Amino acid sequence: MPPAEIAPVAGDRGRISADLEGTLQATLDAWDDLIGSLGSFDLRDPSRKSGRSAGRILVVLGSWPEGRPLPAIRADALAGITTAEPLRDIEARVIEAHEYDPGIIDALRRAREDIAEWADSADLHTESLLPVGGALGVVPLGTLVAASAYQCAVAGLDLGPCGVQATPTLLDAGLIALIDAVGAVAAQQHAGTPGDPIALAVRTPTITVATCSAGAAWRTEILKDLPVGIPSLTAPTADVLDIASGRASAFSAYADGRIQADDLGGLLRVARMLATAPGLPGTDGLGTALAAYSTSVDAARRAGHVAASAAQGIGRAWKRWRG
Repeated sequence: MPPAEIAPVAGDRGRISADLEGTLQATLDAWDDLIGSLGSFDLRDPSRKSGRSAGRILVVLGSWPEGRPLPAIRADALAGITTAEPLRDIEARVIEAHEYDPGIIDALRRAREDIAEWADSADLHTESLLPVGGALGVVPLGTLVAASAYQCAVAGLDLGPCGVQATPTLLDAGLIALIDAVGAVAAQQHAGTPGDPIALAVRTPTITVATCSAGAAWRTEILKDLPVGIPSLTAPTADVLDIASGRASAFSAYADGRIQADDLGGLLRVARMLATAPGLPGTDGLGTALAAYSTSVDAARRAGHVAASAAQGIGRAWKRWRG
């Protein structure tokens, strides 16, 4: 059983059921951090993501008629619609129409204001729990909205070559949103299915966050220390976000010691769960990272290596694979 501080009970829906107002305020703060960090640069300038301009990074976060803005998502939730057009198709339309649109910053502000207006609405608490389809699969509306903090954090890092500085507050908000989304997907994948809870914790120099799902319920908490007895990762916040978003090599991070892991079997279970997720942003990179690390270390252990020599051997193997 997971530690009491992260064990969910029936009805738990992660951050939105524990502190809806605080979660949405943290989400708005993430948007403010991103928008406030944007200086003057050409939308055609390259980002750190190969082949993507600054405009390409930002445009998909904005609120556009060609996209799926929050009012449209909210309408689907109220109507009980749990299917959604693939995100890649929505983004393709928005990119084609607006990649270098001078109104991109205004579109970002509209997206932020959509969240603020919803946060002040009379039916917020009821609506936040309504299931809706999207990039995370079928999750509560509030969870889908809060996940945008992760997208803001990744965008802030992507725009580093343009002079944008992603603040520690923005990165922490992105990490919390990512881990809560992992809990939501785990609950979605295992709703109504008996079995052991699925848990994951991440510790960085600035924050420790953990999530645990059991059946349809999940709980996400910010903690002082890593909980005992659950799978965990220890790494700088930016490295976790980079690997989750596919911006950095998990193999390199593990090989040079930037990321450390505990409970390899549990991490592999998380990775397998993420591999079946319908579209959680970043789970492909995170899942690949966990699976590669777990299977590689398990193989080294079976070969009889001690911890130090196993780490060195794995590092050499990863370098060969990359080559």
